Amino acid sequence: MNIFKTIAAVILCTYFISCNNTHKETSADKEAIDSLKTDVSNIRSIGETLVPEAKKKVEGWEAYQQLDQLITKYYTADASEALNLSKELSTTTKQLKDSLTIERFKENDVMIRINVLYNYTLRLQDMASIPKITEKEVNDETQNILDAFSALNSKINNITNQEELQQELDDFEAKLPNTNIQKDTAKPLKKPRRPEKISPIQAAQQIE
Repeated sequence: MNIFKTIAAVILCTYFISCNNTHKETSADKEAIDSLKTDVSNIRSIGETLVPEAKKKVEGWEAYQQLDQLITKYYTADASEALNLSKELSTTTKQLKDSLTIERFKENDVMIRINVLYNYTLRLQDMASIPKITEKEVNDETQNILDAFSALNSKINNITNQEELQQELDDFEAKLPNTNIQKDTAKPLKKPRRPEKISPIQAAQQIE
């Protein structure tokens, strides 16, 4: 009889231990899933990036390379991280403006996009000093920055594609045979002189 009680006690203990472990595992799994959900919610869509030929065009533009690397952190940054990086972001964007040496990029269609991007970074930097700023406001401004950077990349890509197309047209025209028609260098024919009008008296004198 004692043997049966002992076996029953062992079975009950094993059952309770198993249930307790299952509960712990379930709680741990739930925490991991919740953490994963939080991380996914911070992921933002990546906008337009530079095509290979455009990357070659800006490979010597150090400020752009630094900004490009810094921007990648904002694709997964939460509101707190975005604010912590805001000072570095605005400083790097200003360097982007000041270090521009590519003459084509100094024109208005590019400079406007750089200025818009810089203004957004300054707004985000200002938010870091506002005590009651909301997470949504920070996230919205972060998305504005990513959209502005994407617009800048889009313009650089368009310029690069247009320049490549123009170069191809120039190369094609250079390979065409010379079809210029040589101008005729012959002297123009002189118009025949009209006979002079003479009076009847002059005609009679000529006959004599």
